[in-house]
Amino acid sequence: MKKPKQSTHRKPEKRQRKPKVLVLTTSYPSDEKDPSGIFIAKLLGALKRRGYELRVVAPSNGQFYGRRFLSGIETVRFGYFFPRFLERLTIGAGGIPENMAKSFLAKLQVFPMMLVFLLKAISEARHMDLIYANWLGAGIVGAVAGMLTRKPLVISFRGDDGYLARDRYIWRKLTKFVTKRASLIVPVSRELRDIMLDLGIDREKCRVPRFGVDVEMFHPPSEPRRIREHVRILFVGSLIARKGLHDLLDALADPELEKAHLTIVGDGPDLEVLKALSKRLGLADNTEWRGLLPPEAVARLMRHTDLLCLPSYMEGRPNVVNEAMASGLPVISTRIGGIPDMVREGETAFLVEPGDVEELRKCLIRLVSDPDLRARMGAAGHDFLVKSGVSWDSTAEEFDALFSSL
Repeated sequence: MKKPKQSTHRKPEKRQRKPKVLVLTTSYPSDEKDPSGIFIAKLLGALKRRGYELRVVAPSNGQFYGRRFLSGIETVRFGYFFPRFLERLTIGAGGIPENMAKSFLAKLQVFPMMLVFLLKAISEARHMDLIYANWLGAGIVGAVAGMLTRKPLVISFRGDDGYLARDRYIWRKLTKFVTKRASLIVPVSRELRDIMLDLGIDREKCRVPRFGVDVEMFHPPSEPRRIREHVRILFVGSLIARKGLHDLLDALADPELEKAHLTIVGDGPDLEVLKALSKRLGLADNTEWRGLLPPEAVARLMRHTDLLCLPSYMEGRPNVVNEAMASGLPVISTRIGGIPDMVREGETAFLVEPGDVEELRKCLIRLVSDPDLRARMGAAGHDFLVKSGVSWDSTAEEFDALFSSL
């Protein structure tokens, strides 16, 4: 008897469902104009375009409490202290470590914040497939919630949390507790990865993806930058000591830089101290304080400025460096964190050691006095970024592969 012919038509393959991801973070935008944790929001937006269902749990930043959708992503904000106007731990620029250093009340709020965070994470994790935590604090919550709900954990170390793990015993113990229970560890730079490996963390669990930039928002001006009498220098960051703005002000106090104009975007606890320093150094007339600006305004500002300076003492992978290069700006920064991985030293950026004001001054003089060099380095930075294919969609593709592997 003849066997019946097998059909040559294959059944259509079932499209694999993307995992539902619970995102834990202590910094996240409260609206479309809020720059807090904007890099996380950009990544999540790109993941959403790839079909991910996402839910964010974060402590309040004083703007709203409860559940709402932000750019189509469900966001749950919780309070952790009563009365709420006394919340200090997660309010304002600088982040939790800075708030704890400046406020005794913020220190008192660590335990209640972590407890409420954990309860919220456990409740939300039951409906999701995996947990993605950002920074160590959220990682501790994610590790416990993951154990109780049997959900895999992915954690990103983003800068100060990794350095504290290297330098302080209690942070080192907490980091080992979290990483032992994490399925994947995603440090944002090779330096942070090496710190993790030095702590004895399994190399196979560590991944360093490329982090993106919004190339549609950040781009060079349509016309070449005009050569002005005053060269415009831009600083973008929290006004805290480790961002090194005091070094930039010291470096600018030089007769060869009298035609430099500094624009400062950011806010923080050191604002008045830095303003006083600017005045004392005779820079007040050439310094503009813009406060916090939404990303669109920063992008416009970059198209009307001449160079970015970020003389930080501690960084993870500052996205403002990518944004500056995408905008066709040369960069002056420091050899720390992920910054050396992001630039080509001498071609797209000048790098100095943190705290080396004299070398910083020399780099500023070199770029301020040479418009052709600024144009060459800015163009090289833009070309380097374009050729590397760095975008939030490419970052989301890498995270998609990581999440789907669990």
